[in-house]
Amino acid sequence: MAFFVKSMISSQVKNLGLGGGSEESKEEGGTSDPAAAHGMTREEYEEYQKQMIEEKMERDAAFAQKKAERACLRVHLREKYRLPKRTGNSLYKSAFLECSGG
Repeated sequence: MAFFVKSMISSQVKNLGLGGGSEESKEEGGTSDPAAAHGMTREEYEEYQKQMIEEKMERDAAFAQKKAERACLRVHLREKYRLPKRTGNSLYKSAFLECSGG
């Protein structure tokens, strides 16, 4: 019973940051180097970061290309079927007016 009470109190003291948690803090964040945190050398980590940036740029370029294609298709369909260009807000207003009879 005494062990249980002592462990409860010590865990609460550690959570408050009043001491007793020095061993855990050394084990958790012993280094501030992000490469060591990922288990890589500094050169490997820099190469990894460059690769991630390049992949992100490729994804962004592909997304922009698809977005432009969709916009072009929307314009083409509006012209073909003579559809009015509506913003999201006016679409809701016109649907509300149709439902309310006004």
